[in-house]
Amino acid sequence: MTRLTIRGAIALAALAPAIIAADWSNSGGNAQRNGQTTEIGPNAQDLLWSGGAPSIIAWQPATEGKRVFMVRQTGFPPGGEPNGSPLFAYDLDTGAQLWRADIPFNSGDWTTWLAGVKNGRVYASRSGNGASVAAKMYCLDAASGGVLWASAETTRGGMYDGVVFAPDGDPIVADFYEITRLNAEDGATVWRKPRVGSVSGTCGAALFGEAIYVVDASPGGNRVERYDLATGNFQYESELMPGFTIQNTPMVGPDGTIYVNRTQNNVNVDFFYALTDTGSAITIKWSIPSRWTTSSEFAVGPDGSVYMLKPGNLLARLDPSNGATLNEYGPIPTDPGPNVTPRMAVDAAGKLYFSNGCFQNGWLFSFDADLTLRWSEPLPNSNIGTPSIGQDGTLIIAGTGTNVKAYRSPGGPACTGDLDGDGQRNQSDLGILLAAFGACPGDPNYNPAAGELAGDPCVTQADLGVLLSVFGVPCD
Repeated sequence: MTRLTIRGAIALAALAPAIIAADWSNSGGNAQRNGQTTEIGPNAQDLLWSGGAPSIIAWQPATEGKRVFMVRQTGFPPGGEPNGSPLFAYDLDTGAQLWRADIPFNSGDWTTWLAGVKNGRVYASRSGNGASVAAKMYCLDAASGGVLWASAETTRGGMYDGVVFAPDGDPIVADFYEITRLNAEDGATVWRKPRVGSVSGTCGAALFGEAIYVVDASPGGNRVERYDLATGNFQYESELMPGFTIQNTPMVGPDGTIYVNRTQNNVNVDFFYALTDTGSAITIKWSIPSRWTTSSEFAVGPDGSVYMLKPGNLLARLDPSNGATLNEYGPIPTDPGPNVTPRMAVDAAGKLYFSNGCFQNGWLFSFDADLTLRWSEPLPNSNIGTPSIGQDGTLIIAGTGTNVKAYRSPGGPACTGDLDGDGQRNQSDLGILLAAFGACPGDPNYNPAAGELAGDPCVTQADLGVLLSVFGVPCD
């Protein structure tokens, strides 16, 4: 490894703790919505527990610490309410129900949706239904389910928009009409700014540093817009991405690259874009033909590689520098209709967890980083109910009926990346790995602890990527 590469690794390590986390706080897993986690997910279908409240549709779970939160819906409004979409908290280790909360229902309200969890506070609302319903956001205590506050103003976000959280825990709600920052302490509106979404109900934001990114309608297509996190002020927008409608949120890679699946079921304008924020403008870096998807969450691996769906239902791993295909798997099974709603998560070892989001032919897959299939299982009516990865690498599936499952593989390192056993993932561990870099079993400087991080005996870039993904995060 060259001196320049080592310096680059150390620089990346300094950034890693701010980029990803061990909890699955919101749709997309983190503020960048790039599906990354510092945890090591299950290696196989190692069932930890199963069972939960029944639901007629699968909704996105969120995790924090040893709790997992989800909405389990038994009826649609108005006839199915006021208690037809309760919010539950379960013990992440055992599946035991910790509490149930029914968000207050007013005439005209929609199904309860879980916005996310941050700093011991769970957020949920009855807004949405394609931004046709405005309702207050409720903040609940994660330990008890008790209501801490209801927001001063209403918003129109929904379960497919999702929210992202500012570093201080403030929820950012981006809906079809507005972007709103709420104060996590009392629900007051910090700021609210107008915007022009493309399709109501799928207008969520992604956050990176001091920038909030959304994709809005523009004459002839769509543009990525940047807003300031502190003030909400519009700053600048991207080059035009030709087309008409888009029903996917942006995501941001660890290096700040913005990714957008700008598709509408028209091969002439359906492309997956990578864009660069220069600090004064947003430019298109590259684009490749893409599969039409809606309400999707894509992923970026710990080595920076990007996962998306290509035409022909091919799951692809892309080179982030130019969009070239590195690996493919498929075709992925889908429903007879043209639509598909993929959801993805990537663990610290680079393993990809992928749900096709289909109803008749729903499936969940687990792959190695190079898209070699590890295992799969049918998951009918999967919608947006998986994947979510919580602490100790616990993979949560929230399906329909009582099909709630948690997978967790036994064994493994007590603290991934803690090569010297001091309870930290820091410069000392990085030094150990770099000293063994490139070595395989039998080499004089081989260190098996470093080589086992990514499951490959040799100490390679993959192992470095695992360590960088957890660098600076203390062991539990």
